Order: sequence, then structure tokens, then C-alpha cells
Amino acid sequence: GKSRYEWALLKPLLAAKIEAVCNEYNEGCADVPGPNGGESFESVLRRLVALLDEFSETPFTAQRLTELLLNPRHIYPTSTRKLMNALEKMLTVSSTIPVMVLAAAADGSYQQAAEHELAKLATGEQGGGGEPMEVS
Repeated sequence: GKSRYEWALLKPLLAAKIEAVCNEYNEGCADVPGPNGGESFESVLRRLVALLDEFSETPFTAQRLTELLLNPRHIYPTSTRKLMNALEKMLTVSSTIPVMVLAAAADGSYQQAAEHELAKLATGEQGGGGEPMEVS
């Protein structure tokens, strides 16, 4: 789970895109606050940007967030309120993309044998034809 781009570089771009998309929606359909009142558009927008800013690493929902920001009208054709609710749900996740780090293989372990065979395959060598590696 490693992101192609550094989160510190992506975060301000996503914040700017959230602001641009929400402002564009609000110009066409100012339905925030809803019919029963509630927070103002500006307050909700500030909260969305603040939620994004809380992530120190890439959020688990980054891909879906990006898809929604790139083509918001596909799912939410007109409603600013519905779009902002969806963005808030994606930004209230508490997990980030896990970075998996493998421990070094112990000498003579199955992991070391498997890594040896994979390395041979990756370099184009035939695997399995020679003497088997001793595994303890």
C-alpha cells in the first residue's frame, strides 16, 4: 500500500479541488444549509478542508475521493448538500493506506528460499532446476 505521490504534495491539491468543486456546485444549487437549517455552506466547506488536513498519511479513501472530485456530476448531478455529505463521509475515515514492511528473511527459512526462487524468476533464470536449497 504505497502511494505513487507524496501525501504532503497531494493534500493541498485535493483541498483546492474540494473548494473549487463545492463552490461550483453551490453557485448552481445553493442547498446548504438544508431545508431544516443547519450549518452554512462556508462552515461545512471549512470542516471538509480541516478533515483533509488532519491526515498525516494518505487516507484509505483517497482513490474514491479523487474519483468523486474529478467527476462529481456522475453521481451527484445537482445537489451541493449531497456532494458535501459524501465528501465528509470519505474524510471521516480514521485509517490510512498501510505501508507493509517485510522483515528480513532468516537464514535457511522458507521465506528466504521463496525470495531466492522469486529473484531467479525475476532475472529470467529458470527456477527449480538445480539443487534444492536446504531449509531448516
